[in-house]
Amino acid sequence: MNKKAVRRRVLNFIGSFNSKTKTKFENIGGKTGQYNVPIELFQKRTARKNRVLISWKSVKKNNLTLEYLNAFEGGIVVEFINEDYFEELNQNDPLFIQLRERLGSDDRVSSMISIRTETGSSSSSVPRENYKKLIDNTEVEYNGEKLVINEDNLSDYYIRRKQSNVRVKNINMGNDKWEGFIFVSIRGGQQDSIESHAVHIPLFNPACEYTNENVGIDLELTMSYFALKSMTYDNFSEAHKLNYRSVLGELETCLRESYYDSEVFKGNLLEYCENHPSIAMHHGYLYDPIQVEEIKFEDFSIDNKQDPRNIDFTHDEAINKDTYYWDTAQNTILTAARPMNIFWSKHLSNMMQQNFSLNEYFKHEEIIVQRRRDLLK
Repeated sequence: MNKKAVRRRVLNFIGSFNSKTKTKFENIGGKTGQYNVPIELFQKRTARKNRVLISWKSVKKNNLTLEYLNAFEGGIVVEFINEDYFEELNQNDPLFIQLRERLGSDDRVSSMISIRTETGSSSSSVPRENYKKLIDNTEVEYNGEKLVINEDNLSDYYIRRKQSNVRVKNINMGNDKWEGFIFVSIRGGQQDSIESHAVHIPLFNPACEYTNENVGIDLELTMSYFALKSMTYDNFSEAHKLNYRSVLGELETCLRESYYDSEVFKGNLLEYCENHPSIAMHHGYLYDPIQVEEIKFEDFSIDNKQDPRNIDFTHDEAINKDTYYWDTAQNTILTAARPMNIFWSKHLSNMMQQNFSLNEYFKHEEIIVQRRRDLLK
């Protein structure tokens, strides 16, 4: 079945009730959060399949090979942050050596050097220390040439978009649209700030939010299936009921034909949906599995982020777990934005869940309830 055609039909059906809700569903695959991408380089509100940035530390933590990195079809840039480029142990790592030779390259897998504060730290001492190393005649290879980086020529290699008098297609995809390989952002402390990019240059999305086009469509179809279960079918006109059954049937076929085989999920997406707590709690209805409250279709149109009823795009395994998986059936990399890791919940529930997976949250909740009962006997 043609997934794109089904996707259009589902979105149009959803949009026939409320245009705001349609926009909410279109944004599922149409934009990402910033996460660990420097704000100066973040693409903002662009598709998940676009060019992404990933840290060297994340590559090593997840044992990502060059083959796996090549699965990021929009292009991926491995960011050597602070000590990463200078660390002695890295110099003998085969993957590091390959990536070091791709600084600022046009290859699907490229790399860059960043001197900046990392997530979770407010100190500028580490970036300052490594900035001094970088400008102390650091030898690099760029575009097949050996260079020596120092304070005088550093700005020549700041990362930037390539200049062109011709309108470039798909500017947010591929590593052939930018050049340079250095980014510096040092703030805080008693010393002066050092920043390479005073102007926003939209280049990267975070790798943790990536999906290729096919997985991205599956993600939208999965979330749409959940939403259709929130509709008050019994109150539909006969024409609406007929349309609903037709759209739902096509959607179920697509999900049944979408098979995945990875470390974290093996099966088709219809199985995932039907067995998910938000559906399994009350057959035929959509529930918030955290607060155990029904989600009604009209809740999707609430656009006040502070309203506890606002419906959130919620992850089972949290994004900050920073995990990536290889799927042999789809022959691609799966991130936290994989279809079988997402569900809908109310905003308050999302805050309650924090970094727990659903199963972890359920166990945590049971422990707290039992503890309260024991103390209040």
